[in-house]
Amino acid sequence: MKKKRMIIMLLIVGLILGGIFGFQVFKGMMIKKYMASMGGQPQTVSTSVASMEEWHTHLEAVGTLRAVRGVDLATEVAGVVDTIPFDSGETATSGQLLLTLRAENDIARLHALEAAAKLAKSTYERDVKQLEAKAISQATVDMDAANLASANAQVAEQKALVAKKSIRAPFAGQLGIRKVDVGQYLNPGAAIVTLQRLDPIYLDFYLPQHALSQVKEGQSVVVKNTTYPDTPFTGKVTAINSKVDEATRNVEVRVTLENPEHLLLPGMYSTVSINIGEAVRYLTLPHHL
Repeated sequence: MKKKRMIIMLLIVGLILGGIFGFQVFKGMMIKKYMASMGGQPQTVSTSVASMEEWHTHLEAVGTLRAVRGVDLATEVAGVVDTIPFDSGETATSGQLLLTLRAENDIARLHALEAAAKLAKSTYERDVKQLEAKAISQATVDMDAANLASANAQVAEQKALVAKKSIRAPFAGQLGIRKVDVGQYLNPGAAIVTLQRLDPIYLDFYLPQHALSQVKEGQSVVVKNTTYPDTPFTGKVTAINSKVDEATRNVEVRVTLENPEHLLLPGMYSTVSINIGEAVRYLTLPHHL
């Protein structure tokens, strides 16, 4: 009985193992048949043409844009704003009137001083003739001359005060946003508006002292600004500071850029690239690869 069971068990195990083996053989045959039916797949081959290009060694730095001329206009004397004959953002000409303070009292005093000076001049001229006739002393004529000089000085001082009540553009440039209004009382030094000459414009940056021998005035540079990433600006080195900073061992360099469209503004930062050394030719592949 036990022998019979053993034989049955062995037959079952044999059938299972045979089935597994047969399945693996069948699987291998099917894979081989599938691979044979696939055949060779076409391969894609791309080509590119190498070319000779000139490569330059560059010095790069980050600098700050500055106006060739730039001021924050302010008053020298106190007063109440009378007129503001300009608009924010407009282009100003040299000498253009930008603001006036009320000056009626100052002008009236000027007229009084001018009248006193005129009288002092008449007195002096009359006494000079009297001196020639020996009718008065030299001391009297000397006193008249001193009085005339004092009167003229007071007139000049008052004229200067009246002139300070009118603020004019010291040079042609671009006006910013005005900071005052008509009727506002201003103390001396109160800001009125910024005035910037934007074309050309400076870019100031620093280089380490070991790079000083590679930079010279007149050298061409390329400047890039993140505001206009696709627009390179070209300029030239126009000044190198005559002193190296003792703390950082860096030297300040200035580049002048043409800026006819006023795209670049003072205070912006920009990256400058300076070509140094001779151009070297290399065999290169297209940049898109």
